[in-house]
Amino acid sequence: MLLLLIFWIAPAHGPTNIMVYISICSLLGSFTVPSTKGIGLAAQDIFHNNPSSQRALYLCLVLLAVLGCSIIIQFRYINKALECFDSSVFGAIYYVVFTTLVLLASAILFREWSNVGVIDFLGMACGFTTVSIGIVLIQVFKEFNFNIGDLNKPNMKTD
Repeated sequence: MLLLLIFWIAPAHGPTNIMVYISICSLLGSFTVPSTKGIGLAAQDIFHNNPSSQRALYLCLVLLAVLGCSIIIQFRYINKALECFDSSVFGAIYYVVFTTLVLLASAILFREWSNVGVIDFLGMACGFTTVSIGIVLIQVFKEFNFNIGDLNKPNMKTD
């Protein structure tokens, strides 16, 4: 899907549709964060001289290559998006999509959600939803001039 977005959809629709660049950057971010976590886990084996430290070294090198490539491509498409779209709109949408895809990738690769109960999951989902809605509201109402004194004034129009 990422290759389809980069080579086919982005050249045709990227400058006019913000979700194309956000999807590319977020999908690459779902490689970046787990790669970083994998490097940390592999580094523990490398520095403890375990029998598997040679395999851990190779894994660490592969993950470093994936991390480097994904960061470079991600920066390229972030810059393209910022050339075409408002940075505050891009930032808000990107945060929500990036975080969602990183959580999904970590859940699949590291099985981080296997020990989480239903109540804890619902709490995390509510927290994430609250933050996401807050970010959208901040962006929607950032041009709205409002102060506390305006709360007590009735808004009546007479023609």
